[in-house]
Amino acid sequence: MIDKQKKAEIVNRDSLLQEQFNGAIVFLNEGEFEYSVQSFENAIQTIELGGLVDNNLIYRTYVNFGVLLNRVGDRKRALEFYNKAEAFTLKIFGKSTPKLIPIYVNKGNIFNNYGDLIKAQTYYEMALSLLEVDGDSKWLSQIYNNLGVNLYKKQKYSEALKYYLKTLNVKEESNSQNLSSTYNNIASCYKKIKNYEAADSYYQRSIKEIIKMHNTDYYLLGNCYLNYAVFQNEMKNNTNVLPYLNKALVIYSSSFGYKHPDTAHCLKNFGDFYSKSNDHLNALKYYQKALIAELDNFNNSTVYVNPFMEEIDPQLSILEILKPKANTLKELYSKTNSISDLDFSLQTYDLCLDIIDKIRIAYQDEESKFALSKNEKETYNQAIEIAANLYKLTKDKKYKEKAFRYSERSKSASLLSSLNDVNAKDFGGISAELQEQERNLKLSISKYRELVHEERRMQVPNRDSISSWQNVLFNLNEEFTSMVLRFEKDFPEYYSLKYDTKTISIKDLQNKLGQNDLLIEYSISDSALFSFSITKDSLDLKRQVINKDSFDYHLEEVRSCLKTNDFTTNSTDYYRRYTKSAYHLYQNLLKDKESLCIGKNLLIVPDDKMAYIPFGVLLKQEADSTLMNYRNLEYLIKDNTITYNNSATLGFKKHSKSYGFSFSKSVLAFAPSYNDVNDSILISERAYRDKLYPLPGVKEEVINISKVMPGDLFVDDLATEANFKANSSTYDVLHLAMHTIIDDENPMYSKLVFTQNSDSLQDGLLNTHEIYNMNFNARMVVLSACNTGDGKLLKGEGVMSLARGFFYAGCPSVIMTLWTVEDKTGSNLMSNFYTFLSKGLKKDDALRQAKLEYLQTADALKSHPYFWSGYVTLGDVEPLYDNSLFTKLMYIASGLIGIILLVLIALKMKIRRTVSLS
Repeated sequence: MIDKQKKAEIVNRDSLLQEQFNGAIVFLNEGEFEYSVQSFENAIQTIELGGLVDNNLIYRTYVNFGVLLNRVGDRKRALEFYNKAEAFTLKIFGKSTPKLIPIYVNKGNIFNNYGDLIKAQTYYEMALSLLEVDGDSKWLSQIYNNLGVNLYKKQKYSEALKYYLKTLNVKEESNSQNLSSTYNNIASCYKKIKNYEAADSYYQRSIKEIIKMHNTDYYLLGNCYLNYAVFQNEMKNNTNVLPYLNKALVIYSSSFGYKHPDTAHCLKNFGDFYSKSNDHLNALKYYQKALIAELDNFNNSTVYVNPFMEEIDPQLSILEILKPKANTLKELYSKTNSISDLDFSLQTYDLCLDIIDKIRIAYQDEESKFALSKNEKETYNQAIEIAANLYKLTKDKKYKEKAFRYSERSKSASLLSSLNDVNAKDFGGISAELQEQERNLKLSISKYRELVHEERRMQVPNRDSISSWQNVLFNLNEEFTSMVLRFEKDFPEYYSLKYDTKTISIKDLQNKLGQNDLLIEYSISDSALFSFSITKDSLDLKRQVINKDSFDYHLEEVRSCLKTNDFTTNSTDYYRRYTKSAYHLYQNLLKDKESLCIGKNLLIVPDDKMAYIPFGVLLKQEADSTLMNYRNLEYLIKDNTITYNNSATLGFKKHSKSYGFSFSKSVLAFAPSYNDVNDSILISERAYRDKLYPLPGVKEEVINISKVMPGDLFVDDLATEANFKANSSTYDVLHLAMHTIIDDENPMYSKLVFTQNSDSLQDGLLNTHEIYNMNFNARMVVLSACNTGDGKLLKGEGVMSLARGFFYAGCPSVIMTLWTVEDKTGSNLMSNFYTFLSKGLKKDDALRQAKLEYLQTADALKSHPYFWSGYVTLGDVEPLYDNSLFTKLMYIASGLIGIILLVLIALKMKIRRTVSLS
């Protein structure tokens, strides 16, 4: 009797869930989203009561509720239900079931909207690999479409168009009736690649198709109307813009209500239209309406009020509203001359930058962080411009300090975020064991990423291998995400330290600067160059109008002339070009600071392409172009020591590894052999071009260094990657004299090339991403290899070099090269550099003295800056050894005290023996 009753309850509960699910779907299809949400909430309560048999129905409830929540704009909760669906599906149906496809597609969509494009791509690719088993054309077209969206957001419009056309092809072959969204996406791509006729045609086809299939108030028609309105606005067909925007707004507000992301996006485009028409007050009104529609807890219609950070779930969609609002306020100031308009514009940009910080921290993939830095560099530039203008108008130094803070926040933000994460683990209570687990997990992720990366470069890639590795990679990434969430939940101190995005203040920076230090930080936009000159007791801000193309031209000229090692062809022309551009750059970068620079150690924080040249070769006086004489040119390095930092914050972030009271610090030096290297071990095209010729000078270099400083040498067959990994964490100084392979397209796969051997675990190529996941204790790393400070320039991040990897891995000071170093000269410079270091000089001064000594003795050919100026210092410049009189006296005193103690102990023992004998 009881069994029958229980069975009846179970049947009734399954029936109840089915009824609730069906009702929710009917409401969803009819666009009655509020009722649909309530029906799904009831269904979830039924599931939580337990006792259900129909696992398929539970799965469908989780997935479809996630779809609905995403549709109504609650992405955070949608992701929560997709995660529930994923866990349930893996447990009940296994990891190979096609039921995971819609979950992965929809999770990918969430991360696409968040701007975490690499993570989104990972989910789409995982869904695609499962689809190869299932073969459902509906999901195939959707995945192609979403990969297209992903590429579109990466600004790869031609590649995105290919995926959209593949989507259309799959849909047409399967007689799908849902072609409108694909037409719309194709149109957007044609617009971006400037095929406006095709774009107009596909936008109109999209609108006609959706009206034919549904009706004139169908919610997806709003997207078609909105995109066409934006297109018309860009084409300056002003009479068509407002009618289509109004049509879209009517559909969005009736389908979703006022508080919805789509409604907000539509209202934002009203603002864009009025802003473009110079109707600033109307534009501000609509931007404010868009903020109210986007945010659940914000309802203030006053345009001079912004939401508090606590009211915001940081997303790119909010930035898309706040940035044009800030810019419109700036434009309004040009009409009103009201400083309050300009000040509130700056306050709005302040909020934008706080949101960018929060978004960056939430991203776990470096590439997503890099993309954010690149896309938002202009936001920082705008904030600097306004702060500088406000300082000029008011003379209030707070604006000058704000401008500096914005400049700091715009530089190497991803590197700073990553270092914060490392420090947060050290001080946030996370055990060494857990940190080691995380490090091993990251190394595994890096390993499989590299396997996929290198296989894709093959002439005929093995698709089965790629698919297999991607599956492993996907599971590793899921495990890593869970670990990060666990750290944030279980270690609150780690969480607070990780999310601390403060940059160094002017006051703190000045306290850290020496009396003879001058820090010069640059920030460049398309029209202006800002420079901050900071000493222990002064801060100067200068803005100068520049022609960015002309400025970049002179930077490229100097770089090109310095990097060339062909001194027989057009040598006079090279000399003329170099001296002209080097003098021009000095005039723009330092001429107005000459009086400040006298007797100073220069700490340079470059921006953009400035990072590619050593400032020491800039010329203080115009050269006689008719007389080629490199040795006697008025180089800046003749008057100043110079070092570089990614940012002032990073430059003064870590100083725990400073000098001590010991003369016996040890050096670990590597000098590989490249005899009989088989180029087949190297996959990249660059590696095939750059033959790994032997470097006889590197062995001489490390032997000479060992005569100056004690340490261990690994040369020839011993200079392997395995030996480096086994020993590198226990030395004070790491010196690597070897070849490099720079991968400009994928900087994380640039490589240091060790001696090649048959090691099955290590391939002899140490990638940047591997360096990121190592843990060094060295106070200085010398990368006496070619191009270690060179690499791809990323806006907002700087140069993606091998040196950056060592800095991330815990080395506060890096000596790097900006181009291919000549073998013998490099050996000479490095030997002298270590000699000066051993005398107690600071690192930047030791390198300067080595260069000057070389320049004094070099012949006419070898005095060319190519030979001696490529080495630069990055980060901490404090001496390795303190040879001051005070320290020497301390050593002598310590030695005398030790001798006296030994004598006293000997006397005491003698007395004891005498007493015992008596």
